Amino acid sequence: MLKRPKIAIVGAGGNVGAAVAHWAAVKELGDLVLIDLKGSVAQGRGLDLTQCSPFEGFNNTSFVAGEDPALMKDADVVVMTAGVPRKPGQSREELININAGIVRDICANVKKYAPESILVVVSNPLDAMVFVAKQVTGFPRERVIGSAGILDSARYRTNIALATGASVEDVSAIVLGAHTDKDMVPVTSTATVGGVPLTKILAADKLSEVVEKTKKGGAELTALIGTSAWLAPGAGTSLMVESIVRNQGRLLPCSIELNGEFGVKGCFVGVPVKLGMKGAEKVYEFELSAQEKEAFANSVKANQELMEIAKTFL
Repeated sequence: MLKRPKIAIVGAGGNVGAAVAHWAAVKELGDLVLIDLKGSVAQGRGLDLTQCSPFEGFNNTSFVAGEDPALMKDADVVVMTAGVPRKPGQSREELININAGIVRDICANVKKYAPESILVVVSNPLDAMVFVAKQVTGFPRERVIGSAGILDSARYRTNIALATGASVEDVSAIVLGAHTDKDMVPVTSTATVGGVPLTKILAADKLSEVVEKTKKGGAELTALIGTSAWLAPGAGTSLMVESIVRNQGRLLPCSIELNGEFGVKGCFVGVPVKLGMKGAEKVYEFELSAQEKEAFANSVKANQELMEIAKTFL
């Protein structure tokens, strides 16, 4: 019998979880399970979303929602967005003490109820939380993936489009490394607009401005809104889910445990990953400039330090 993929979103009562559900429903990626500590809020989110379907022409009437983690039983994909959002002036690192325990407990339920699932982590600080998730679930690395570089890369592409006046659809650019303001690595050496190297279009000072704006993208939105962004994080995460459940093989920048790629072993960091029905099916390496290699190494070091802090919660 044919079955639609079962996609569980933990933390669906929050803004990011609701945004993931929104994009997943519009794309009709599968049957949605919305889970939140506030079960009635998850139910309300699902009902509100379903009532959009007469306007937008999608079918979300098969969703279930509540607070019981058993609702995720036998899910094909689990998206974890639960956790306290970042406040203005607060670093992602400061969130470890709050969110590591939340992620640990959720992952114990994922292991219990959805042991064959692919787990997509969105909770911050992202790279440290993916580390916690893998340790608690014991899943192989291809089934524990962090939604990180995909959002940073979207911001990078947007900033390039704004700076050049070109269509964002013609911009190809990627952000590697840590999902933190200080340590992410917007790669300039391979960035192009319509196939033309970005370095041939923007002067060095303008390019530096784009890079710095990208690094501060999360903090900028937090200062403007008063909490973390949710629309773009939700869209990026749903794109990852889409590539998995539809076996698209998209190459997307995600946080994953490296096993020698880019000269790194045992650390979670953002790199280009092929996403398909088995999860993270392959990590792709490419040549970086000397400056980018140094920045990437600093990213790895920063993430290793966060992992050491996160270990105390295991």
